[in-house]
Amino acid sequence: MSTRISAQAKTVLNVLAERRCHLTAEEILASLDSIGTATVYRALDHLTELGLIRRLSLGKKSAVYEYVRDSHVHFVCNRCGQVYDIQADFSGMVKEAAKVCGHHVNWAEITAHGMCSACVDQLDDEDAASASNE
Repeated sequence: MSTRISAQAKTVLNVLAERRCHLTAEEILASLDSIGTATVYRALDHLTELGLIRRLSLGKKSAVYEYVRDSHVHFVCNRCGQVYDIQADFSGMVKEAAKVCGHHVNWAEITAHGMCSACVDQLDDEDAASASNE
């Protein structure tokens, strides 16, 4: 595995580092003018192999990529599919639990599923509207 990072891969990495959100390959591609589809996918694979970004299969949409940074939990809305970060560090707990089995943890990914506040509000508004129509 080459540790060299091409100029195109650096551009892809910069998009993820600056946006600080979960982006699909298509969303990354849409934000770049001069890089082709195959190049973006190769860059994403290489950056993932280097551990600079993570590929996550969460929610209802395509796999998303995120810049590797501080510990956090992913929250996936089961209604709209949006992925949110919740700042929390459970890595110590995961490492201790793994140690009991003789494992060594490099990093942990914790994902919570439920309904985001926007969808909860939307359902509340729909419920209120249907109640007033009855």
